[in-house]
Amino acid sequence: MNDTPSICSNKTVTILVVDDDSRVNFIISEFLETFHYNVISCNCGYDALKVIEERAIDLVLLDIVMPDIDGFSVAKKMKAFFGKDNFVPIIMVTGLTDMDEKIAGLEYADDIVSKPCSHKELLARIKVMLRIRSLQRELVASRKQYHFLYENVPSMYVSIDEKLMVTNCNERFRVKNGVLKQEIIGENIGDFFLKEDHNALDKFIESIKLQLSVKNDPVLVLTPVNSSLPHIFVSLSGVYMGDEHGLGYSVEIVMQDVTNNIKIQQEQRDARKQLYLSARLASIGTLAAGVAHELNNPLTAILGFSSALLNRTGDNADIDKAELKQYLSIINSQTLRCRDIIENLSKFACEAETKIENFRIGDSVDNVIGFLGSKVNKKNIKITVNIPETIIAVADSRKFEQTLIYILTNSIEFCNEGSIVTIAAASASNMVKLSVEDNGPGIAPDIVPKVFDPFFTTKNVGEGAGLGLAICHHMMEECNGNIDIESEKGRGTKVTLELPAG
Repeated sequence: MNDTPSICSNKTVTILVVDDDSRVNFIISEFLETFHYNVISCNCGYDALKVIEERAIDLVLLDIVMPDIDGFSVAKKMKAFFGKDNFVPIIMVTGLTDMDEKIAGLEYADDIVSKPCSHKELLARIKVMLRIRSLQRELVASRKQYHFLYENVPSMYVSIDEKLMVTNCNERFRVKNGVLKQEIIGENIGDFFLKEDHNALDKFIESIKLQLSVKNDPVLVLTPVNSSLPHIFVSLSGVYMGDEHGLGYSVEIVMQDVTNNIKIQQEQRDARKQLYLSARLASIGTLAAGVAHELNNPLTAILGFSSALLNRTGDNADIDKAELKQYLSIINSQTLRCRDIIENLSKFACEAETKIENFRIGDSVDNVIGFLGSKVNKKNIKITVNIPETIIAVADSRKFEQTLIYILTNSIEFCNEGSIVTIAAASASNMVKLSVEDNGPGIAPDIVPKVFDPFFTTKNVGEGAGLGLAICHHMMEECNGNIDIESEKGRGTKVTLELPAG
C-alpha cells in the first residue's frame, strides 16, 4: 500500500516551520512541499506567534532554542491562542539531548523529534498528528452538533449523575423553571417534582438504569423553581449512558409537556360523565314507570286492608284478634315491599365513587331480578339462574348491579313474550365470569362491533340515546372488569361480564 499522501488530502494543509537556522527551514520546507503541503517558515518565536494570528495553521514544527524566545514559551502561548476546541499539533524538532528538557517540552507540545531525523520519520509523525487533528475536529463538530440539538430539541432535556444531581439541562427546561442554568445545575432532580411523585420518579430512574422496558411513560407534576410559574404535567422517557467508557455515569431524561393533553382528557372525562349521568337519568325515568306499576299492587293492598280496619273501628264493630293480626301483617309486609322497591330505585339512581369490595354475585343477581320483577312478569319472561353460592367477586357491587340492570332491561325489551333468559356464573383464572344469555332475535353481525359506541342505537329516534351499553362498558372498567357481547341474528345474544375473583 502506498503511504504517500495524495495531493487532494494535503493541498489544503498548512504547516508552520519555526527554526532559527535558515538552512533547516529551507530543507524541511522543500521536503514538505514535495508532498503538496502549504509551508510557512519563520526564524524566531515572535514571528511565529504573529503568523498564527494572521493565518490558519494546521501543524507547527517548532525548534526549542531560538534567539528571542524559547520554544517552550512559544508552545505555551500557541496552545493558549488555539484554545481547547482547536487542536493544532505542535511537534518540537530539537537538537537537545537532555531527557528532562524533552519531557518539559511535551508539557505543551504534542510530540518531539530529535535532530537530526530522517525525512520518513518526520513525515510519519506529521501524518499521525494531522490524523489526530482531523479526528479531534470531527469530535468537536459532533459535540457542537450534540450541544445544538440538546439545547434546541422541542422537549425538556436533563442530565443527572449517580447521585441524581442535575449536571446539564437545555433551554426549554430552564424556561419552564423560570431560572438560569446555574440555579439548576447541582440540584437533586427530585426537587423539581411534587413530593408525592418522588417514589414514581425513583422507580422510573431505576428502570432506566437497569434498562428495563417501560410500557407507558410516567406522567408526573413538575414544580418550577420560580414559584410564580404554574405546575405542569410532564411525561418522562430516558436513556442510561452508563460508565462503560469512563465517561461518567449519566441518565438522560426527556420530558414532554402534556399539560394541555391532561386538561383535554379531564374535560373529556367530565363530558362523558355528564353524558352517562344524563343517560342514567333517562333510564331512571323509564324504570320509574315500571316502579310506579310495581308499587301499585302493594299500595292497593295496604289501602284496602287499612280502609277495612278504619271502617270497622268507625262502626264500633268487633274485630277478631287473629283477623286483626292477619290484616296488620299484610299491611306490614306490603309496606316493606314498597320500601325495598324504592331503595332499589335509589341505589340505581345514586351517583357515588367506585367502592371495590368483596360481594356475592348471586345476591346481586337476586337484587336485580327483584327490581325488574314487573317488567319480567309483564312479558312473561322466564329467568333461570345458575350461580354457585361460593362465587365471590371483587368490584363495586352497586355498579355491577347497574350494569346488570341495563343488560337485562335490553334483553327483556328485545325478546318476545315467553322468552328465556339464562344467567350463569363461574370462576376461572382469578376471574369471575357471569353470562346473560337469551333466545331473542339476536343482533346483525355488522352491528355487533358498534354496540359499545356512545350514541349508537338501533331504536327509533326518541326511544333511546344509545348510551346504555357504553355506560356498561365504562362501569365495568371502573370495576377493573370487562364486558363482551356475542350474538347471531335469529339465535339470541350472550353478554359476558368479567370481574376479579375474591
